[in-house]
Amino acid sequence: MKLHFSFFTWVALIVCSTVMASDKIDEAIDLKQQSFVPVFIRMSDQVIERAGEYEKLCREHSGNPRARNHKEVLAQLRGKADGSWKKIGKTANALVQNGGIRSIRRFWIVNGFSCLAKPTAIRKFAKRADISFIYFDRFASPSKKPLPMSGNAMTAMKKVLATWTKKSTRFSGSLRIPWNVREIGAQAAWKEENATGQGVKVAVIDTGILSTPSLIHTLARNPGEELNGIDDDGNGLIDDLFGYDFIAGNGNILDSTSTTSHGSSCVGIIAGRPSMSGLQTAIAPDSKIMLLKGGFNLRSLEYLMSNGADIVSMSFMIVNRDLGQIRGLFRNAFEHLSLGGVLAVGGAGNYGPQSRRAMPTGKQIGLPKDIPCVLAISGVDRARIKLPFSSEGPCYWEGVQFFSDYSKQRPLLKPDLTAFPSGYPVWNISGSHKIRNDWKEVERSQGGSLIIGPAGNSFSGPHAAGVVALMLSANPELNPWEISEILQETASDLGPKGVDSKFGAGLIDALAAVREAKKRN
Repeated sequence: MKLHFSFFTWVALIVCSTVMASDKIDEAIDLKQQSFVPVFIRMSDQVIERAGEYEKLCREHSGNPRARNHKEVLAQLRGKADGSWKKIGKTANALVQNGGIRSIRRFWIVNGFSCLAKPTAIRKFAKRADISFIYFDRFASPSKKPLPMSGNAMTAMKKVLATWTKKSTRFSGSLRIPWNVREIGAQAAWKEENATGQGVKVAVIDTGILSTPSLIHTLARNPGEELNGIDDDGNGLIDDLFGYDFIAGNGNILDSTSTTSHGSSCVGIIAGRPSMSGLQTAIAPDSKIMLLKGGFNLRSLEYLMSNGADIVSMSFMIVNRDLGQIRGLFRNAFEHLSLGGVLAVGGAGNYGPQSRRAMPTGKQIGLPKDIPCVLAISGVDRARIKLPFSSEGPCYWEGVQFFSDYSKQRPLLKPDLTAFPSGYPVWNISGSHKIRNDWKEVERSQGGSLIIGPAGNSFSGPHAAGVVALMLSANPELNPWEISEILQETASDLGPKGVDSKFGAGLIDALAAVREAKKRN
C-alpha cells in the first residue's frame, strides 16, 4: 500500500512539474516546429519580481539619497545576474555545443539572457526552478557584427569633436527666450532659483543630432573613450565618445535622416545652447546630453544606467502592434532603472480620438509610456487647449505575466502631465521649413536651422525632461518617484478637477517644481 501511494505521488509530481514548466513558456512560442525561436530567458532571482514590489521598494529606499540607491541597485542587479549565470551558464554552453541554442546575450537590467533556441532547449529551460519565464522575443534582431564608421562618418565625427573641444562661451548679448520656455516657468527657475540643469546628464534615445555648435556643445563626453576605432574603455563598444548608435553598432551620433531631424528638435528643447543670434531653445541650458540612436532595447538601458545618466528622454512609442508578454519584461527593466535613480520620460503620443491616426481608448498610449513609472506627457496649445492629436488614457496591464495589476475595472491613469508640443522654434535640417507651407524658418545657423512648425507630443516629452534636469540641479538626491510626485503636485490643473485621462495632473510648472525640490534637500 505504501509503495502504491508513493507511485501515484510520483506520477502526480511529474504531472504537476510538467504543468508548471509549460506555464513558464510564452504562449506565442510555437513548440511544434523544430527551428530556432528568438527568446528571452528571465531568471527567478530579480530585484523586482512582480507588480507591487516596485512601490514597496520605493518606500523602503525613500530615505536614501539617489546616489546611494543608484550604487546599491546597480550592484544588486549585476550581482544577481552574475550569480544566476554561474548556475545556468554550464547548461547554456552545453546547449550551444549540441546545437540547442545559439547567439546568447546576457543582461542585468533584467536578470536573464536572450538567445535563439530550439523547442527541446526551451522545454529543458522551463523545467529549471531558477528560471521564471521564457518570453517570445518580439524585439529580437539578427545578430550582426558592429559596423565601423565609414570614412565620411569618421571625418564628420572628428569635426564634431573639434567643435566640442572649443570652449563654448555664453552669448554676449541679450538672450531671446521662446514663449514655451517662459510659460512653463523655466526662465523664472533660472533667475529666481539658480536652477539651470548644471551637473545633470540626460540620455536621449532618438535619431541623433545635426552638426550645429548649439547642439554639439550640449554633449556629455565619455572620458574613457577616444575617437580612434578602438574600444578604449573596454565596455565592448567602439568610439562611444558622446553616446552610441545601437543599430549600426558604432559611435556616430549624427542624424542621417534627409528631411527632418527629430533628435535635434528634442535635444534642442532640453539643452540647446544659444544660436548665433542669441536664440536659446533650452529648458535646462546647462544640462548635458548622452545620445543613444535606435536605442529602445535592454542594452541601451544598461548603457545609460552604467554611464551616469540621470534622466532618459524617449520621444517614440509602440502602438498598434501586439507585444504580448514582452511588455512585462520592459516594465521590469524600467522599474529597475527607476529604482536605480534614472527617471524615464517622453511624449504621450499622437493617437488621440481626433487624430488622423486615432487609436481606440486604452491603446493610444503605448510602450514604454504605458509603464507606470515612466512619465507620459500630453500636449496643449498656448491657450491651454488640448490638441486633437494628443493621446489620452487610460492604460491596461491585465493578462501580462508578473505585471497584471491594471484592469479595465481599475485602469492606470495616463497621461501623467501636460506640456507644449508646438508653436516655438526647434532645431531642424536647413530647408526643412519647405516641407509644409505653414512651417517657418526663423534662423539658419551652421549645420542646421531653427524652424517653427513641427508639432507632436514628441516635443512635449523633452519639456518634462528639461524640467526634471532643473529639479535635479537644485536637489541632486531626489529619487525618480519623488520627482514624479513633485511634478504632479505642483502642476497647474487643466480640464476636470484633479488627475484625468486627458491632461494628467496638468501643465508642468518648472518654478514651482524646483522650489518644492529645494524644500526636500
